[in-house]
Amino acid sequence: MTQAQLTVWRNRLLSDWAQVRETLIGQLKACRRDEWAEKLDHCEQDQLVELTSRLDLPKVEQSVAHLKRIDAALCQMDLGLYGFCSDCEEPLAIESLEQDPTLQRCPRCEARYRKGFHAHEL
Repeated sequence: MTQAQLTVWRNRLLSDWAQVRETLIGQLKACRRDEWAEKLDHCEQDQLVELTSRLDLPKVEQSVAHLKRIDAALCQMDLGLYGFCSDCEEPLAIESLEQDPTLQRCPRCEARYRKGFHAHEL
């Protein structure tokens, strides 16, 4: 993975983050949760995941989950761990990251995770 690819993915993730944030604000206003929309509109990037995790609204669950995936990918970039499976630490396929830059696991570990085999997590 090249530095240029990382830069492209970081920019894409930051753009996606901004879009999800705007979507969340719109969803909250539609649910008549203007006070939450106002909080989201004024919070910093690193505070957004924590703040949205407190929301208990089925209508925003998908947006919050997407936001968490974006945040995890950005954190991995900051730690120098981006592009590696979060379980087995094998490199992820570049083609897979091109399709979904929030990808966290290789296909084998993702299948195990979906089946509930994530006892290694604390």
